[in-house]
Amino acid sequence: MPLDKPNFIQTQHQFTQYIRSPESAPLPTGIEKRRAEVYRDLLFNNIENFLADNFPVLRQITSDQDWQALARDFFSQHSCQSPYFADIPGEFIDYLQNHRINSPQAKKDYPFMLELAHYEWVELVVSINDEPHDQQAIIEPKKQPLTVASSAWPLCYQYPVHEISASFLPAKTPAQATYLVVYRNSDDEVVFLTSNPMTHALLNRLSDNKDQLIEPVLKQLAIDTQHPNPSLVMQGGTSIVEDFISRGIIISAS
Repeated sequence: MPLDKPNFIQTQHQFTQYIRSPESAPLPTGIEKRRAEVYRDLLFNNIENFLADNFPVLRQITSDQDWQALARDFFSQHSCQSPYFADIPGEFIDYLQNHRINSPQAKKDYPFMLELAHYEWVELVVSINDEPHDQQAIIEPKKQPLTVASSAWPLCYQYPVHEISASFLPAKTPAQATYLVVYRNSDDEVVFLTSNPMTHALLNRLSDNKDQLIEPVLKQLAIDTQHPNPSLVMQGGTSIVEDFISRGIIISAS
C-alpha cells in the first residue's frame, strides 16, 4: 500500500490483510485484538461453510484438518473478483486452477480434486440458470438450426467424478475418460447422463451453432472423426438429437 494514501485507507488495507492472514500480517494499531478476532473468525467461517455447502462431496472425502487448511488457503491467497456470495464457488474453481495447482500443498491433494470440484460447481450453475423452459417448440428438427440449452453442459473428465465418494477414491487416472451431460429438466431438477466421445463432440459443435442444420453437422462430424461407417453417425446422431430435444438439452437456435 503506497504511503501517500490517506491513513484510513492504509488502516483498512492493513486490517484486511490481518483478517485474511493473521499469521503473517500484524493487526493495525488502535484496533482491539479480541474484537478483530471475532470479526476475522466470522468472515472465515462464513466462507468455509459456504464452500462446504456447495462442494459437499469434496468436503465429505476431505479430513477436517485438510479441509480447514484448504479453506484457509483460499481465504488468504485468492483475490475474488466478485462481491457476491453466489460467485464464491466459481472463485474457488479459479483458485484451484490458477493458484492451488502450483502450491506445495497440492502434493497432498487428491489427483481428481479439481475435476470433482468443477463437476460440483457445474451442478450449482445449472441449478440456478434462469433460462426459461418455454423455448420455441421444435416441430421439425431437421429443418431448423439447433443448439444446446444454457442449462445443459457437456463435460469430459479424466476421472469418473459422478461416482466419487468416501468409499470410492480412485488413485490412478483411468484408461478411459468420463463423459457426462449435466442439465436441468422441466421439473427444475439437476440431472446427469453418462455420455460418450461422439455425443460429447456433437454437443460441443451444437453449443455454438446458430444457422447450420443437423444433417450437415452430423456429416462433418463423421468426416472429422474418420468414422468407418458415416451412416451410423447419421442414424445414431439423429436419435440422440431427438432424445435430447425431449429432455430440453437441445433447443432451437432461432
